[in-house]
Amino acid sequence: MFDKDQTNLPFNRNLAPNFSRLFSRRSSIIKLTLFALFLGTIIWIIILKPLAESDSLSDFGVSAKNKKESTQPIWQIDLKKTIDERFSVYKKEQFTESALEKNRLIPVTAVLLGWKRTEGLQTVVNYISKYPFIKEILVWNNNNETRIYARDFSLNNSDVELSVFNSEENLHDLSKYTTCSMAKYDYCYFQDDDWLNLYMDSLYTNFLESPSLIHSNSMPTIYLESRKWMFANADKNLHTGFTWLGCGSFISRAKVQRFLGQLGTISLMKDRLKLVDRYFSLWTNQYPYQLSNPLTPLDQKDGWGVDQRNMVYNNILDATQKLYTALAVKSGSELFTREEEKPYYNDRVIRAPCLNDKCLFLTNIDPFPHPSRVYYANNITHVRNQEAKFNKLDFPSKFFWNNYAFHFAVDSDGQTCWNSFKIPKVGDYFGLQFVEPSFPKKVTILSSKDISNFNASFNIQVSPDGNKWRTCNITNSNNTDYTYNNSITFEFDCSNIVKNKRLIRFIRIEASRNFIEPFEICSLILDELNV
Repeated sequence: MFDKDQTNLPFNRNLAPNFSRLFSRRSSIIKLTLFALFLGTIIWIIILKPLAESDSLSDFGVSAKNKKESTQPIWQIDLKKTIDERFSVYKKEQFTESALEKNRLIPVTAVLLGWKRTEGLQTVVNYISKYPFIKEILVWNNNNETRIYARDFSLNNSDVELSVFNSEENLHDLSKYTTCSMAKYDYCYFQDDDWLNLYMDSLYTNFLESPSLIHSNSMPTIYLESRKWMFANADKNLHTGFTWLGCGSFISRAKVQRFLGQLGTISLMKDRLKLVDRYFSLWTNQYPYQLSNPLTPLDQKDGWGVDQRNMVYNNILDATQKLYTALAVKSGSELFTREEEKPYYNDRVIRAPCLNDKCLFLTNIDPFPHPSRVYYANNITHVRNQEAKFNKLDFPSKFFWNNYAFHFAVDSDGQTCWNSFKIPKVGDYFGLQFVEPSFPKKVTILSSKDISNFNASFNIQVSPDGNKWRTCNITNSNNTDYTYNNSITFEFDCSNIVKNKRLIRFIRIEASRNFIEPFEICSLILDELNV
């Protein structure tokens, strides 16, 4: 089915695919059953002709022959300079076997798919190898016309194990999951070869808080769409949503193993089996934890030559219908998880990475309605019907979101602003989670509006874990005249409540009164650092 490059492999590493990792050790009967289902899936898929010429996300909703210029605001960057200057705050020493026994960090296997963009794939491999939590990289080459090898890649970390698989058939999305099933570590990082995730530390930091959930990056426009692609029915224990995975996602290998078992049990049409990315997040029956931020495109030639929107709509609907039907059947063997995992949807407050990848923007003010506001009863004929139900609620418009999404509060640009959409009340807040612990003493809030009366409107709170919060003593507040902006600076002292400075990982600015209009925050400056 494939050949594997043996370059850079540990001497004692099994050169054949280690499918034994696919299974837990609960029961030999379950192992044999799932193994048979999995092999049946593989045998079925490899005899098919490739459905399309690419296996990754290009410009969604636009055919390759009719691409339009995106109106989505992006962070303007010099890609080469940014890549060269990026580094992880996590250290190699934290991921040794002895260190991992003491800390709560998690080693990860990166799973990368290659197609016809070898240069982009090389860029991704070189870049993610900077991050010490990536301990293993598995590259699956779906292009049987071009062979690639480990020697074709350069690594920034000699401790990373790199393995390359050259497939004899284009297995499309399915290869992402079969490759993850062979991973050495319990969690996988998915990345396609036509996007670069510049917020590795931020995404990983959020993943550490709830590793069993899917953690993904989504460009703001797609994030907006995804908030309508959620399906809830409390009577059926349905609580799920769709997210793209190829732009940078952390995934539990156990969920991948379960998914392969689901594929072996539930029959899919041949043209859908290779496109199982549209099924995976939905079949976890959990709302994915998505961060909203602009993405960095690499070479995107050889994209899909078909209408992606119709294809995505059809597969999302099919996946949801099959999930609903399975949940409606009460049986002793649970193919799908019924219990919703924590943190529950309403408890998720991390929204976007900071431009510098050193922090994450947080707020409890969610402009989108809870998914349960739209009751799914398996009675729609198109995903547009689901979107229409959300649109009838108080849902941000595309124009609003393109101009006031979460990341504009932390893009180091005072000319762009996050707007809370909803009017804040007492107890609402916004703030930051630090990738590396910090001990700030001053915060400046920049806004496009007059905030001269904000002096007595907020409390400053800090936390080691995002759960237990302590209120700091505000020693001074004053208005500072920044060009084009209104601003206010709070100086505060937390030394009386926080003895260990290394324990501050979260800071939030909490409203102490009800407001009469939404927040509009253009930038946050901690001490002298503009995030």
